[in-house]
Amino acid sequence: MSTDPKALRRSLRTNFNPGPRDYLNRAKLLVRQAVHVPGLLAGGRTKQPVFIIGAPRSGTSMLYAILREHPMFRNWPGEAHEVWERDYHPALRGWGSNALTANDVEQEAADRIRRSFFLVTGSGKRLIDKTPRNAPRVGFIDALFPDARFIYLKRDGRDNTNSLINAWRTPRYRTYRLPEPHRIPGVDPEWWKFILYPGWREDLDGPLELVCAKQWVFSNESAITSFASIEPARVSEVAYEEFIGDPEGHTRRLLSFLGLSEDPGVMRKASAARTDPVNTVTPPELGKWRKENPKEIVGAIEILAPTMQKMGYSFED
Repeated sequence: MSTDPKALRRSLRTNFNPGPRDYLNRAKLLVRQAVHVPGLLAGGRTKQPVFIIGAPRSGTSMLYAILREHPMFRNWPGEAHEVWERDYHPALRGWGSNALTANDVEQEAADRIRRSFFLVTGSGKRLIDKTPRNAPRVGFIDALFPDARFIYLKRDGRDNTNSLINAWRTPRYRTYRLPEPHRIPGVDPEWWKFILYPGWREDLDGPLELVCAKQWVFSNESAITSFASIEPARVSEVAYEEFIGDPEGHTRRLLSFLGLSEDPGVMRKASAARTDPVNTVTPPELGKWRKENPKEIVGAIEILAPTMQKMGYSFED
């Protein structure tokens, strides 16, 4: 992939085939940013931003769609890859991985990230962001926003890996065009999808379930390690399986954790989560891996099991 800054920024747009709605959202973003320039010049900053952290395909889109309905929140249209990776795209860093720590903070890039998000929120609102590639960047984010609040959404590694497998096999979710094509069977060789983990080059021949399992492990192990160094009062954990069983109850708990009042629009969205899935390839169902990719998941259990146990999941049921 070219390291031309403009080409990289284009590659980070959430939608590769934008339509009228996307252009309208972009126009609204530009207007909102212009309105908040005076506040930025007056020294404004984003206060207590909220970051939803979880592995790709763990349900973060669902949780994000619910919480961003709160009138106190503002968000970047889609996922904010063009903010996070403008200066930290893997192509600019030797194609290592998506991991970033506090040691990777560079002042100019940090200022630009803070500025980009403030121009979305202004002084009176809070940022809410959902970017699954941020799972291995929690320490980096904490260094940028020391008063941030984090919501960690975890999901059974078997179902999460199953969802990743299904998503890799669709035309959607194109993430990085690698310097040269991979050879993972059954998927588009031109595109790597979702997160880049250390040592991904060793898996360019697949199999797909190996890649997806490692993506899940890397995402969760990175997040768990980073959260251990952050004040517990700034982190709330929720299991996907528990959330979909009682979306209203868990939404109330999360709003309380964030210091926000209960909002009718948020609660309606939470109730709808039972019947209106968000960003799914196939309809949600616990244990769906047994019907869709059982052979692949059983083959990946050895990779998933240690992290699942650490997260409180049993891999024997």
